[in-house]
This record gives sequence, structure tokens and C-alpha cells, in this order.
Amino acid sequence: GTEMLSLQKVKSELETFGYTYDNNILCGHTKSKVKWVLPTGIVNVIAFERATSYLFGFSDNGINLFPIQGDCDIADNLFIPWNEITNFKMKNGLLENEMALSTSTMKIEMKINKVVANNSWIKDNINNLKAKNYFYHQ
Repeated sequence: GTEMLSLQKVKSELETFGYTYDNNILCGHTKSKVKWVLPTGIVNVIAFERATSYLFGFSDNGINLFPIQGDCDIADNLFIPWNEITNFKMKNGLLENEMALSTSTMKIEMKINKVVANNSWIKDNINNLKAKNYFYHQ
């Protein structure tokens, strides 16, 4: 779950996957069951099937999805480049945003936390990414 989400923990978990934290991380959870179609590089396929909580990394290149297991341990890293994303929407909600993204093989719907107790970095990141349109420039 994301209740153990300290920024320090998030940064060190991301480092394990060679991902640099740059005020570009959001956290959230599955809205509906995703039919995962994963590339061959993914080691921990079961993590995607099982995880309900995720971290999301946004960059110029695309979106990284990190399934969470246990107390905010990242299980794997799925990178989806923008050029494979056929549709991307971030819908603003009161307590949570809704993110929908599609590729030619997958439809992913997630709820994005806007507020997590004692974690102001989440709100900062949302504002930062919103200003950049989540790097989405199709």
C-alpha cells in the first residue's frame, strides 16, 4: 500500500531501478482490472497481475509504471514510450484524479492520489506535472 510512502523511501526504491526522481512521480491504484500485455523484458509479470498500488513516473520519453508490493517496495518497471500511447487523459477529481491511457494492446485506467497524509510532495508533483501537461505532447 501507499500508506508507507515517504519521499525518501520512494527515491531509494526508484534508484534501485535506475530511475531519477525529478518531482515527476505520482502514486495511485487500479480503477478496474487491467489486461496486461507486457513486453518480454518484464521479469515480474505476476507483480502487475497482483498489484493494486502503483507509482507513475512521467518524462519527455514516456510513462513508467512501477507496481508496488508490501510496504512500498517496487516490484518491477514498465516503460511505455509516448509514441506507443494512442490516448492519454488525466481527469481532475476532488480527492483523486483518473488517468486513462491506451496503447495498441492495452487499456490502463488508474486512480491517482491527490492527497496522501503527511506527504506534501504528492501535491507538489501533481501541480508540477499538470503545468507540464504530464509531458504529453501528442
